[in-house]
Amino acid sequence: MPSSNQIAAVAAAMGDAARINILMSLRYEGVLSATELASVANVAPSTASEHLAKLMSSGLVGQQKVGRRRLYSLADADVCDLVDGLAALAEKRSVASNIRTSLPQAVLHSRLCLDHLGGELGCLVTNALFDGCLVRHGADGPEITSDGGVWLTSLGIDQRSHAESLRCPLRLCHDWTQDAYHLGGGIAGALLAAFRRRDWLRVNRGQVAVILTPKGVSALRAELGIDLRRPSK
Repeated sequence: MPSSNQIAAVAAAMGDAARINILMSLRYEGVLSATELASVANVAPSTASEHLAKLMSSGLVGQQKVGRRRLYSLADADVCDLVDGLAALAEKRSVASNIRTSLPQAVLHSRLCLDHLGGELGCLVTNALFDGCLVRHGADGPEITSDGGVWLTSLGIDQRSHAESLRCPLRLCHDWTQDAYHLGGGIAGALLAAFRRRDWLRVNRGQVAVILTPKGVSALRAELGIDLRRPSK
């Protein structure tokens, strides 16, 4: 049986929000690069490397070299179970009504979920993509339609590169602040990045809240029919 110090060392390695974001992302996305994980954790690449070193030294994360790239994944199935258990415990101990009253309204409206858009705005964008037939439900989860592929290209997103990536290209992610679903995966991350490049959304480093700009309000109405002038439900 491991000593209390050994258990404490593993717990300490997980005891940081950025490292939890890294672990959760690896749990659901499988294999990611350090650059992708830096984006997920919303930290500088050098800081992400420090977090990864700590997680690897604690036996939570493994590394593999593919060509010139260094890719990271959870060390084994036991770590997957550990991450799942912690997530389930956290969800069990939280009450949705308490979450909504304790979090700032800005976070509830639009926030980061790993490296993609969550909160009310994330769910609105997801619903608009389905309603506009840019995304549809497929046998293995959400998938981009032909019209959706054209739209992604107009935003500078190469759908094929995500399809060929080791990372899950598109999935449904449960939004714990809305009790609904938003899009996750590589394409969802690329979509948030495209919105940021166009200054529709802004993210301050180290913060989870996403800032919707006036330009973004107009663009989301024109592109997806999302009228944010209407009162929220």
